[in-house]
Amino acid sequence: MVESTFQLARGIGPVRERQLWQSGITRWDEFPPSPEVAVSTKADRTLRAAIAEATDALACRDADRLAALLPSGEHWRLFDAFGDDAAYLDIETSDDVVGHAGISAIGILDRHGPQLFLAGRDLARFPEATRDWSMLVTFNGLSFDVPILRRAFPEWEPPGCHVDLRHVLARLGHSGGLKAIERSLSTLNLARPAHLSGLGGWDAGWLYRRGRDGDRQALRRFAEYNLYDAVNLRTLMAYAYNALVESKSAESPALRAPCVAVPGRGDVLYDVSKILLAL
Repeated sequence: MVESTFQLARGIGPVRERQLWQSGITRWDEFPPSPEVAVSTKADRTLRAAIAEATDALACRDADRLAALLPSGEHWRLFDAFGDDAAYLDIETSDDVVGHAGISAIGILDRHGPQLFLAGRDLARFPEATRDWSMLVTFNGLSFDVPILRRAFPEWEPPGCHVDLRHVLARLGHSGGLKAIERSLSTLNLARPAHLSGLGGWDAGWLYRRGRDGDRQALRRFAEYNLYDAVNLRTLMAYAYNALVESKSAESPALRAPCVAVPGRGDVLYDVSKILLAL
């Protein structure tokens, strides 16, 4: 999908991009050279420069440069190219003063598997774990997770490519909180274990405080709640990418962008169990 993206320059929005696709120009290497005109002489000149920049960035595996060319709402298009280096993240916060802007836990899933950073244990190690991320995937992270993380770790820079699934899924008609969306997409098999079903943010805060006070069972349940959020984002991201690709292809049949495999969570649950048992 990334090489079919023409929203790389001012003046080229979704309407003009769709017109290019419908005219048969569906990839960067199909954009006509000068003096041929695809949009207008001025727009073509700007877009050719942007395509050259994007082509070089993709060849260099530079997701930050590509993301800077795209509107933030279109960062999802980079998933096929950079999904292997994506990180799925969810934080928990406490109403207690626990340091690091009130963060009690950070759960992530990246190419190294699931990881959990806990307040009072190893939360300060979070920034070093993010160094090889090309893409960040969150749910409501633009409004919640990332601003809090930046206050907690002022020197931390998130990836330039950030997909907030709350907004991406809303474009597909899925509104509400993460758990409600998981339940509505039953074919993705994202149902949580019975002991986590129905838990929300208030419950997580209570479990964290119990765990901090020595209740290991409560701490493990809290950690599992957090890690399931991060793990399920991976499945939802692949689902959302495919659904958006299919919607674009339906609008412009000339576009033939491939879909990606939608992973389950079975391959990471063993590692989640190991994290819980170590608490």
